[in-house]
Amino acid sequence: MMWKELVGLESIRKLLTYPYDVKDISDFRVERLRSLGVRGVYNYGSVAVNGFKVLGKGHASIVLLVSHESLGDVVVKVRRLDSKRKSLTNEGYIMSLVKYDVVPKVYYYDDDFIMMEYLDGTLLGDYIRLHSTEEVIKVFLKVFEASHKLDLSSVDHLELSKPHKHVMVLRDGNVKFLDFESARISETPCNLCRVYSAYIHLIKRKDLTHVRGLLKTYKLGRKDLFKDIVELILKV
Repeated sequence: MMWKELVGLESIRKLLTYPYDVKDISDFRVERLRSLGVRGVYNYGSVAVNGFKVLGKGHASIVLLVSHESLGDVVVKVRRLDSKRKSLTNEGYIMSLVKYDVVPKVYYYDDDFIMMEYLDGTLLGDYIRLHSTEEVIKVFLKVFEASHKLDLSSVDHLELSKPHKHVMVLRDGNVKFLDFESARISETPCNLCRVYSAYIHLIKRKDLTHVRGLLKTYKLGRKDLFKDIVELILKV
């Protein structure tokens, strides 16, 4: 990552209690981050909040790139004070349940923070705009495989009908999923089903009835059908 301005935690107190300014809560959050090893925060990202650049801003949280004393550059998701969610614990817990390297590595989570791996890459939506159809199909093969691994982990993301917003294509060509706010543990997850629906829409491919039929069986427990499903998708 190219050099970016690093500022102290004291400089971003209002961000830590966004959209309000509550001193006792900001005091607590500053000290908590310090105790977790956060040295400072980078003024870096594509979104500006209170004049400060951040990696992301959603209805429930703000996402910061920070410098950690032993981990290096990592991401901290901060719960907004006006969030309807009372805690980030469930999101952090579900991410930590994934058995495969298809989500950011989680280092710590509690009610207010999730500290996780920083992903250096491009959102799938941007990747699609910048690359040929052939290259995009190759990346979708990685997304299919990653979604299958989520299914094997019994984690249902619930937002992967819009993978262009929730998939990061890394510099090495691999992919990882983002944003597990709505995710849940499920005995019958089918992230692959949602990714397939997005694929035929984004790549403008014909929807196949027999693929849908296999996906229904896959969802009910036949995860061994994954390779057959992908082979059928690629024949279109």
